[in-house]
Amino acid sequence: MYKFLDTVIRGVQVGSVYALVGLGINIIFGATGVFNFAQGDMVMIGAVLGVTLWTATGLAFPVALLLVICVTAAIGAATELVAVRGTARFKQSTVLWVISTLGVSIIIQAVAAYRVQESGEHPNGTIPFPPYVPWKTFRLGELLITPQRAILFPIALVLTLIVSLFFRRTLWGRALSAMSFDREAAAMRGIPVGWMAVVAFGLGGAIAGVGGFAAGPITQASVNLGFTITLQGFIAATIGGIPKIWGPLIGGVILGLVVQFTTAYWDAAYVNVVSLFVLLGVLLIKPQGILGRAQRTL
Repeated sequence: MYKFLDTVIRGVQVGSVYALVGLGINIIFGATGVFNFAQGDMVMIGAVLGVTLWTATGLAFPVALLLVICVTAAIGAATELVAVRGTARFKQSTVLWVISTLGVSIIIQAVAAYRVQESGEHPNGTIPFPPYVPWKTFRLGELLITPQRAILFPIALVLTLIVSLFFRRTLWGRALSAMSFDREAAAMRGIPVGWMAVVAFGLGGAIAGVGGFAAGPITQASVNLGFTITLQGFIAATIGGIPKIWGPLIGGVILGLVVQFTTAYWDAAYVNVVSLFVLLGVLLIKPQGILGRAQRTL
């Protein structure tokens, strides 16, 4: 029983990281129809830049977090302006968007790897990320609770709630929702869809940066984090339902549980295989994802 409960707790904690990545993916895809392959690299930047600002330069934790949000939001916005809008004039732009955002991912990873390994202190490209939660590990019955891990789910929950309220209660959020429903109709209504796409990429980048900083002590600040976390975030978002705001949280928890139960009761080598089978199973039963709804085409 102890092993089962411990696996569930770890699954929820890991799934919270996937949820934060998937949330940014859903915001961007819903508003623009673009799957940003560089989204996971924003998480990597959040971790690498965050720990550098916090520990190496001695900035206060809130200041370092604020700078991470600003930098990742700026990189996200720049990705839309250069990699998406810059190729929109070409035919078959959807294919080019895949290539261009993947190119952004490669550039970000290469620059980050060079900067991290340049000093020679971290030749493997991983910077140790110390815990920022002051509470120590404690026991709850037979369970060993680590506050640094336990805080990830509340962070994912609060961020999802904030984004949900942003989309429902603010003018910009409603504009992004309108673009998600019908981009052409939103443009006819006077919504500046081009600049709102920049806002969507910036918001997605900011959320990914927060996720990378929050999960840093768990994932560590590794320059190789990007692709893996992008894939898991995409699976989480797809399971929950693209572009539903609450979809990644549900999908992330499910995926986290799948990953942890596969690791604990079978073999970690089969995690990706089992994850993809779960994704296929969900799509076969409900192609729109758990929270998605079928749309009628007239």
